[in-house]
Amino acid sequence: MSRIRMTINGKAVSAFEGQTVLEVCRQNDIFVPTLCHLDGLTDIGACRLCIVEIEGQRRPVPACTTPAEDGQAVLTSTPALEDLRRQTVELIFGERNHICPFCPRSGNCELQNAGYECNVDHLRYNYLFPTLPVDNSHPRIALDHNRCVLCARCIRACDEWIGAHVLDFDNRGSKSLLVADNGIPLGQSSCVSCGTCVSVCPTGALFEKRSAHWQGRLPKELTETICPGCGVGCRINASVRHRQIGEMSPAGGPSGNKVLCARGRFGLVNPTAPRVTAVKVKRGNQWVERPLKDVLAECARRLSSAPIQASPERVIALISPRLPLETISACQGFMTQVVNSPRWSIVDRTDATGIKRNLGMNGKAVPLAGLRELDEADMFLLVGCNLERTHGVIASYVRRGVLHRRAKLVKLNPKHAWLTEWTDLPILVDRNRDDKVLTAMLKYLIEDGKARLDMPEELAQRLSKMTDDDVTAATGVPAAQIREAARLYGQAQKPIVLCGTGVAGIYGQSTRGIAAAMNLVKAARQKTSAGRWRLMELAAGANTYGARLMGDSELNIDHLDPHSADVAFVVIGDDDWAWGREWIEKLRTISFVVVLTARNHEVLESAHVVIPTASWAERQGTYVNLEGRVQKGCRLMEPAPGCIDEVAFFEQLARAWRGPEFTWSPTAGLEPVRQLADGHMVPCQSREEPIDLAAIEALVAEV
Repeated sequence: MSRIRMTINGKAVSAFEGQTVLEVCRQNDIFVPTLCHLDGLTDIGACRLCIVEIEGQRRPVPACTTPAEDGQAVLTSTPALEDLRRQTVELIFGERNHICPFCPRSGNCELQNAGYECNVDHLRYNYLFPTLPVDNSHPRIALDHNRCVLCARCIRACDEWIGAHVLDFDNRGSKSLLVADNGIPLGQSSCVSCGTCVSVCPTGALFEKRSAHWQGRLPKELTETICPGCGVGCRINASVRHRQIGEMSPAGGPSGNKVLCARGRFGLVNPTAPRVTAVKVKRGNQWVERPLKDVLAECARRLSSAPIQASPERVIALISPRLPLETISACQGFMTQVVNSPRWSIVDRTDATGIKRNLGMNGKAVPLAGLRELDEADMFLLVGCNLERTHGVIASYVRRGVLHRRAKLVKLNPKHAWLTEWTDLPILVDRNRDDKVLTAMLKYLIEDGKARLDMPEELAQRLSKMTDDDVTAATGVPAAQIREAARLYGQAQKPIVLCGTGVAGIYGQSTRGIAAAMNLVKAARQKTSAGRWRLMELAAGANTYGARLMGDSELNIDHLDPHSADVAFVVIGDDDWAWGREWIEKLRTISFVVVLTARNHEVLESAHVVIPTASWAERQGTYVNLEGRVQKGCRLMEPAPGCIDEVAFFEQLARAWRGPEFTWSPTAGLEPVRQLADGHMVPCQSREEPIDLAAIEALVAEV
């Protein structure tokens, strides 16, 4: 972009072509009041507070929508402009019922601030006092039309950032009202409950019910940390007072992400289970409080039993993926260095061993696509995904692509759910057959000349001899649908394959679909500009990806034989995922189960000892998100009284069992990421990898 020169209030400044006058003013620390403007959203010039005078123009123009031009002479503050701005603010106040003392945003309201800036101490116009409704139908958000200034920030954010376009205006002029969908109550609409509209509202028109009147006139004191809700690892700003979390808002990351999902904004601060407050031991059907040293002694006695001494593999550990890597490393290190048992596992409903094998991780990160690649994709292939439920932020990327860039959407799923009307091609495929459908897509890609891969000649011939009837019989899907999916994928310039938990081993399903998806991407040579494969495996937990870098485990709770274990450590923090009854029944048959948890959990049905630990807001540590980005989370508040740090627990247990002179490193597993700075990507292994022929051979063999 070429530079231009202009003057603002008599001061010579430089700018770039394409910038607006408002951007140039802010770039040079020149104050111009705004109300409808918000960085990252398209400007519409609705509020008219940012009007400026430009030499040669007959009347004032809005700075937010006026492009900066070479040689412009701009005035941002004159008596005429100040009077016009004051009139505008007075009209806004008089148009609706802005009763500041009763508004939850009083003291932190942009309209209120504009009144102070424009010296509005009374109104020269009559108040209209319209009778306007309050929409209280949504369980978490309220909409008060009396406070709406028609800035359209929420409409633009819902459209441009979330891609849902739930909100819009009805009627015109002073009768305009913010409506959801076609005018139905917000709670009955297609709202995804992300709360973005609340974050961008300049007044109290949209507010969160739980934290209404939370901030008031107190200065905002926000702490930035990492959301542990899923593998995206969004950066969040939280306001905390008196050990209570109030306002939650996105902090602009990772990769510039501007939104949160319903779980990140509301779910984390609305736990339903009470806290565990003391170390307890089960006696019969009753929990009895005991000192920690007694529990450590009992654990040491159990670990010293003859069966465990002869076979350390009889000790297992199940770890939540929402914990910081420091905690996961300590649990894993205790198992591998102290107990000498490789039977530890991350409980994220996926088959970590199968995923690592089929992705070819080999102890290193795989160069897969990141979040930025989602914003340039022209085709999405969703395999085993229910993004709205599992990865709400990723869902917003997909919606934006389909809505604004007209990206194609193809879904492989047992059910046709989510974005039903926006899907170009829904393929209903039975569980455990995703790999066959993807391999059949690869066959048609080869036939269309869109694939470049080396495979044994005999296998290539057998694949080419498969007829459409063979494909239909093997996959259970009409061959015409698979051929169309291959055509859409082959035509796309920047397609992204998203593999969800439905193809990542959930409920014991095969992970061969991951290998077949990787084959498809490799065969089409679909790489990003940074050399990463255009495939994203949607990690379920905030540290699922990081835990996989710490080494291999030999435990899968789906395939666990409970008679092969005598002692189990279940480290779940305040993870509130529902466990399958079959998992709890397996734990019930184990002789001694120690659960380290912050809140009451259904796993306690099978526990013999419970240790109180910190909640997610009381922790700090390292997280690695699904794109391999290292992020540092901060503690929002001090741990509750009685909480025991998991790292300290395992260190004390090691000394109680092995003796005070026994040494081990709780952070040994952190070596792959501990040297990386906040925001850095984990180094990846070689980008050139061979095709996995097993998925192709499986399809050919079935035919």
